[in-house]
Amino acid sequence: MKKEYSIGEICQLYQLGPDSLRYYEKKGLLHPTRKPNGYRVYTLNDIWRLNIIKDLRKLDFSIPQIKSYIENRTLTHSISMLEKEIKIIQSKIKPLELLQKKLHQKLTDLKKLKSFQLLNRIHYQKIDARKIIFVDGFLAQDEAIDLAFRELEKTDDETLSLVGNQDMGVFIDDTSFQAHNYTSYHTAFFFVQDQAKTWHRMIKEGTFACFMYQGPYSQSQEAFEKVVADIHSNKYRIAGKAMEIYRLDIHTTADENEFLTEIQIPVSEI
Repeated sequence: MKKEYSIGEICQLYQLGPDSLRYYEKKGLLHPTRKPNGYRVYTLNDIWRLNIIKDLRKLDFSIPQIKSYIENRTLTHSISMLEKEIKIIQSKIKPLELLQKKLHQKLTDLKKLKSFQLLNRIHYQKIDARKIIFVDGFLAQDEAIDLAFRELEKTDDETLSLVGNQDMGVFIDDTSFQAHNYTSYHTAFFFVQDQAKTWHRMIKEGTFACFMYQGPYSQSQEAFEKVVADIHSNKYRIAGKAMEIYRLDIHTTADENEFLTEIQIPVSEI
């Protein structure tokens, strides 16, 4: 077995670049010797160090942690280090499991939407209370809505996702609604799961006039007019803030003809 290896041989053996080896040397993890011509030579002492570095980097250890491990290798220290790392990994697994569960639910919901039976039909539905988190403010343009959703997502990047989260929506601005302008919005929100610990407000349970349409948002004004007219003709009264909920949007499909938007307006009997 060879006792000395060139930098090229080490790079090939460990699939590393020369800059990485020089960096590890600079940080005191490797101690290559120098030939009279100035070329670095790596020995078996560097080999076992590189084995440790490679394995600990897989576990996302920092350079100071690796240095500490190499310089303080005892059975007790190794046991303690591994116990701490297991706890760190467990703390990372839990949010991933939660995200997986949410993505499975979103996938199920999307598949259901492909064969939604009540498309373009106004219906009245009893809906349980729902938790939301929101960002407040007047939203006059589609670009402002997208920005508001990003600002909202940023408040909890670990659990909120524009792709994998539950549905998101906006409330129609009250003043605009009374003026029969149904495309001015106030407050963007995400629905969050019932067991969520972080939430801002509860949409109360009740009966909602619901209408889902497919295609571009340019249909929104006409769709709202249709729903409001149906509410009045069925002798209901509007009992709260109207919502526009984005079931399928640009985050899921680039084809606006596939967009699915649902109008929900809380109502009560006159």
